[in-house]
Amino acid sequence: MPDTPARKPGYPGREQLDTANMRFRRAVSRLHREAGRHDPKLMPEVARIVNEAAETLGRLAADAEAAENTSARHQAALKAQEDKLRAQLRPAARRGDVRALSILARLDERTARHTAPEPDDAA
Repeated sequence: MPDTPARKPGYPGREQLDTANMRFRRAVSRLHREAGRHDPKLMPEVARIVNEAAETLGRLAADAEAAENTSARHQAALKAQEDKLRAQLRPAARRGDVRALSILARLDERTARHTAPEPDDAA
C-alpha cells in the first residue's frame, strides 16, 4: 500500500531472538503435550526448564532496564520529575507534614546514592 509507512529497523539481534523464542516455546509446548498425554514423569522436567528460562529472562530484562535507566534522556526526565515533586512537597514540609518530610528525605537519599562516586575496583 502506498500509504503504509516503512518499518523501522529492529534492534540488533531481534530476528535471532524472535527465532530462538519461537523455537523454545514450540519445544516446551511439544514437551508439555507429550508429558500430559503419554509420560507424566516428564512434567517436573517441563517445570524445571520453564522456571530456568523465566529466571534467565528476568535477569536479562533487569539488565536491559538498568541499561535503559542510564540513558541521558531518561536521567533528564527523571530529574525533571524529581524537581517537580520537590517543589510540590516543600510547602507541606515547611508546615511540618510528616509524609512530605519523609518523601523529601528519601529523595535526598536517592540523589546522594546516584551522585556518589563509584568505588575504585582496582584497589
